[in-house]
Amino acid sequence: MSDRLALANAIEDAGIPRDKAQRVASVIFDAIHDNVATKADVQASEATLKSELQGLRHDVQGSGAATRADTAAGMAELKSDVVAVRSALERQDANVEQIGSRTISRLGALMVVLSGIVIAALHYWPPR
Repeated sequence: MSDRLALANAIEDAGIPRDKAQRVASVIFDAIHDNVATKADVQASEATLKSELQGLRHDVQGSGAATRADTAAGMAELKSDVVAVRSALERQDANVEQIGSRTISRLGALMVVLSGIVIAALHYWPPR
């Protein structure tokens, strides 16, 4: 109420009659009364925002933990895949070595057979 009187006094000091100054002050206060936030309103809004931010912080931290767990699970799966690929490559290397050994053995046998055929052919070749 004292703010209304202070406003009415200021309007009266500006040269407007007292009854009109009081009516103008009343209209101004009635117009802004529902549109002005009090200190309690601001504090309540601040408390609400702080609690919402705290909830968001917990959500983000939980999400970060879930993301770390998902990443750890993905890394474990990737490691097992790498181990599987490595063992498959080692098996392939062993197969390639076996194929190389068999190829050399077969080429050696072929050389022996061909040498035998050439020697037999030269042995039975007519004399000069």
